[in-house]
Amino acid sequence: MAIDDLIKAVEVSGQERIKEIQERSKAEADEIIREAHVKDLPIKKRFMDGAIQSVAVQRNKILSEAREKSRMEIIQSKNEVFERVFEEAVQKLASIRKDPGYRAILKHLLLESIGQLGSDSVILHVDRKDEDLLKDILKEINVSGQIVPDLTCAGGLNAYSRDERFVIFNTLESRLKKAKEIYRPEMFSVLFGE
Repeated sequence: MAIDDLIKAVEVSGQERIKEIQERSKAEADEIIREAHVKDLPIKKRFMDGAIQSVAVQRNKILSEAREKSRMEIIQSKNEVFERVFEEAVQKLASIRKDPGYRAILKHLLLESIGQLGSDSVILHVDRKDEDLLKDILKEINVSGQIVPDLTCAGGLNAYSRDERFVIFNTLESRLKKAKEIYRPEMFSVLFGE
């Protein structure tokens, strides 16, 4: 029986040893898993931080692009309104010759041009519709000048020096175009409160 007792004792001892090895293995495995989690946290955090940063960059980029697109659309809309205002002004210019004050306007444009070029035989380019009126104004102010009816415009004139080195563009359209650029900021302010 001693062998049986010895075998039992070896078996019990073996079971205890197996149990002890299993517990130690489980404890080691748990420690390895815990250490992996501890080591894994900074890696996860780093990846999460990177992902968060990437999402933030993408979000900012999308917002920036949307803002820029919106800003450009607003600018385009404002420019369209601005251009419509001037288109209406050009349409109103088409009937200015019917206005009783047109003679005074043409006279003012002529005097302004002569003031810049001098009255020594200027060459005045006008629309055929203004030729007779301009002749009357020249007689009235006692200035001689050659009239060339070769323009097509709403009114006004272009005055050239005799040698044609100098020119004053004084048609209503040219003045409107100049005013459009000069007064653009003020008009935007009036139109859009800027």
